[in-house]
Formats: sequence, structure tokens, C-alpha cells
Amino acid sequence: MPGATVLKSNLTVPKDVRQILADNGRAVRVRKGQVLLAVGLPATDVYLVVEGCVSVSLVSAQGRETVLRSIGPGELFGELAAIDGEPRSADVAASENSSLLVIPGRVFVSLIEREPRLALWLARYLAQQVRYLTNRIYELSTMAVGTRLQAELTRLAVPDGNGGATIARIPTQAELAARIGTNRETVTREFSLLVRERLVIREGRRIVIPSLSKLAERVSRYSHFG
Repeated sequence: MPGATVLKSNLTVPKDVRQILADNGRAVRVRKGQVLLAVGLPATDVYLVVEGCVSVSLVSAQGRETVLRSIGPGELFGELAAIDGEPRSADVAASENSSLLVIPGRVFVSLIEREPRLALWLARYLAQQVRYLTNRIYELSTMAVGTRLQAELTRLAVPDGNGGATIARIPTQAELAARIGTNRETVTREFSLLVRERLVIREGRRIVIPSLSKLAERVSRYSHFG
């Protein structure tokens, strides 16, 4: 069934490619909430997250934010503007205090031209992003809000090796609402339903998912309206 599989956007940069980037970039530290990229900005630097996390989002004319994805350690962002020379296509802000590696756009392009390992990895990375964003479009256009929330929790979950999973730090309800295209009140209601059904267990800011396969199966079962 198309769209029933929950894809994660987490193709991390392999160690050999990371070293190529490290040899040609500079390290910076950013504070939580700091804006790194803005839509329309004519800049081409490429970033690698070393520690921490950043959030990619778009804001509508009415001021409603939609979070496209989160980017964690070992992941890249900003590569599109470096490749095509166009303005930034999304906003990126630090979700927490983070350490980044910054590679100038012109340097990044020259590395693609002379480093086959980087070029091949980048092609695979961009293909994975197309699949991930296609999956997100499918979710937003065909899934009910409750199912979208379950899919997002499945994406955030880290398997524990025993069939279950944990989310070490659950995003706030407002953050979850921005991720799945709804409002905070709806997230609160749908999350409470999952807790009552014991599909998720809240332990402070930590979430335990007793059976990851059961939650994923539920997403697949209800991946269409009606």
C-alpha cells in the first residue's frame, strides 16, 4: 500500500565523507532558537550537524508553521542552494544548543566535482530525501490527524532491541502539531487516546512504545480516510 511505510529522514554522512567535509569546513556553535537559514536568503553555505539538532520548516502567509523534518548529528543541510545557486527554500533553526561544521558553497561544489565518494553519497542522499518528502506529502493529504501523529511518533522512536522503542525527549505538543499540520489541541486529544490504549506510555518527557510493530501496523491500517 503506497504511503503505509513510515520513512525516516536520517541518511547520515559516512565517516570517510565526513572527513572530506571536515578538512574543508569550519566549526561553529549555535544557541537554541538561533535562525541559521531563512527562505529567500541568497547564501550557499552547507552545514553538517556534529552535535545537537536543527529544525527545517516553512511558515505560511497566515503565520502557520509546518515543520518538514528534524536534522540530527551526522546529517547535512543547505546543500540545495550550493548545488543550484538558488535562494534558500526553507527556514532552519537550532532546536537545541548545537555544534555545526560549515562548508562554503563554492568549496562544496568543487568537492563534488573531484571526490567520487562525496558525489555518490550525495546522489543517494538526495534520492532518499525525495522518497521521504513524497511520503510526507502522502501522509498530509490522505491520513487522518491521529494516524499522522502515530506515523510521526514511529519516526521519532528508537528501537530498544526487544520489540519496543523509546523517544528520549518528546517534542512539545505545539512542535508535534507543526510537524503533522494540525493544532496543539488536536495533538493533545489524539495523544491522550494513544496513552489510554497503552500504545504509548509517558514517563516525564520520555515516551515508551511497548510494541513498535503494533503502532506501525496501526498506521498502515488507517493510512486512508474513512
